[in-house]
Order: sequence, then structure tokens, then C-alpha cells
Amino acid sequence: MSGGRNTFGHGLVKGAGWLDPVGSVVGAVVGAVYKIPGTKPLKNLMHGVWPLHHPFHPAITDLTIGGYTAMVAVDVLYLVTGERGLLRAADFLLVGAFLTSLVSIVSGLTDWNESYGEERRTGVLHGLLMLVATLGFVATLVLRVQGAPDLRTAAIAIGAAAWLLMLGSSFLGGELVFGFGTAVNRQAWNEVAETWRTLDLRADALQDRVPVVAKTAEGVDLFVSTLDGRIYVIGNSCTHAGGPLSDGKWVGADRCEIECPWHASRFCVKDGGVHDGPATFGEPTWETRVSASGALEVRPGAYG
Repeated sequence: MSGGRNTFGHGLVKGAGWLDPVGSVVGAVVGAVYKIPGTKPLKNLMHGVWPLHHPFHPAITDLTIGGYTAMVAVDVLYLVTGERGLLRAADFLLVGAFLTSLVSIVSGLTDWNESYGEERRTGVLHGLLMLVATLGFVATLVLRVQGAPDLRTAAIAIGAAAWLLMLGSSFLGGELVFGFGTAVNRQAWNEVAETWRTLDLRADALQDRVPVVAKTAEGVDLFVSTLDGRIYVIGNSCTHAGGPLSDGKWVGADRCEIECPWHASRFCVKDGGVHDGPATFGEPTWETRVSASGALEVRPGAYG
């Protein structure tokens, strides 16, 4: 999505057209990498499709931000106490946080490349600030490795400045999720009754692998289809960005997966599970039965 006009980030990027060519170049590189044969499992891992079934980027950034924050805290404790044993502890935390940040960068770029509009611009600014912060952490690491006592104060100052910049950039990252809804489950707000409901659809009108969109009494769009003589019903809005699955194409060895037309997420129509990202949350499923009059009846099942 590309809303977020009530966010702080909107004010920063709405007139920043210079971010667009930067995003185009970076996006082309990321897209080219994931077109290399054999990279699909890596892409799914970076999205969080497997094994988390939940966005991976915020999980790994907790380790990165926590590690750098602990480093700054130990540095401050060293300045207060002069205890030299704290130096090795701070350096260890710095190296650990830096290693996790490399994974954070890759996962962030993977998610960001499926965005557009102001959401994409905000992500570019977030990424550029994180890049500068990371260079600051590299600089403080180099100074610490040199081991000269007179460089330690400068290294601590650079590390603290990089940490503050990282926090500012993290604020923009938070706005992407909570302001723009990036990677938020699009089925999260659908409330439906747990009882059987009759749809305005006859079961005998369905054709094999020709999806039909039906609505629940609450207005939730359903993806209704028959596969080899059996009726399946899942949510019609892609959990990643809300794309209409009914406009997608059938994929997979047995053509039982539907591919979202927006970002190519793939869902198993039989159980709603995600088989390829960027979506990480499965689709809700509905149990089905046919009434005596031939009408299709449904009630909520489980999430894929």
C-alpha cells in the first residue's frame, strides 16, 4: 500500500523525488539477485515464509538494535568506572550486532522491494540512514581493533553517534509497519460468525479452477473454486498487500496453488498455506457444504 499520509515519514519524503532513482537502482539490483536460479528458498527465508510464518526482518532487527544498545551501555559503564575488562565485552557486543545487521539488511531489502509509492520512498530513506549508521559502526570497530588507548574515546563517540542515528532510522522502520501497514496481515480485521452461512452461489454453477468471488454477510471477500470435483474456499485478499487472488493464476505441479497478481505470493487453495512469499501469513479457510436446494454454505475453518 502507499498511504501513510498521517505519518511523520510522509512529511519527510513527499517532496523528496531524489529518493526515487536511488530506489530504482537498488530495486533493480535486489530483483536481479532473486532472479538467479536457486535463490527462491533464500527469498522465502528472508521474508519469513519459512520457518517463522511471520515477517523475519523485525525479528532479526531486535537482535541488531539490542546488541548495539548493549554495546553503548557497556561503553558508558567503562567511561564511568574505568574498568578495562569492559572493553572486551563492548567489542564482543559490537561484532555480534554487526553480524546480525548484515542479515537485517538483506531481509529488509527483500521486504522493501515488494513496496511502492511513498511506502517505498520511506523505506529508501530508512535504508540510507541505516547504511550511514552501519558505516559508523564499521568505523568504531576499526578503531577498536587497532587497540590504541588514545583511540578508544573516539571509537566510543562514533559508536554512540551511529547508535543515535540507528534509533532515528528505526523510527521510520516502525512507521512502515504501523503507519503504512507494510507486511501486516490483510486478513487480521475480518470478523465472521462461526455459524454456517448461505452464499449467493449455487454449487453446480462452479467450474473446475475457475474462481468465483463471494461475500460473507459481514462483507468479507471469499475465493471459491472447485479442484478436481471438490469445493474449496479461502480468503480472496492476499495477506501481504491485499491483492485479489481471484485475478491470479494457477501454479504448482498439480495447479492447486493460486499466485497473487500483485507480488506473486502463492497460496495453497486446499489449506490456505503460503508456499511462496512475500506473504508470510496463510489465508483463512472455510468449511463447505451444499444445502438441499443446491446453495453453497460455508463457515470459518482454520488459517493456513
